[in-house]
Amino acid sequence: MDISVSIIREKSLDPAFKVLVSYRDENVSFRNVEVDVLRQPPKVIIQYPEEVQPVLQQINSKKLELEILNKIAEHLLSSGGR
Repeated sequence: MDISVSIIREKSLDPAFKVLVSYRDENVSFRNVEVDVLRQPPKVIIQYPEEVQPVLQQINSKKLELEILNKIAEHLLSSGGR
């Protein structure tokens, strides 16, 4: 399984983030899908576009969401929370 996540910096300002997500496993793949993430403690809302909605049940979505959250945490730490 390959997962790639990157923050779209010019469209992201805490608590609302836009990330580009690519995912590939033996059954499903998608590339450079724009995902909206809203950080509203105590929870995070991740909204996937309609094009990937049908395959979410077939993938390891927990692992994907952990990768997204990890990338956002790295971004917040590197930018000092800005």
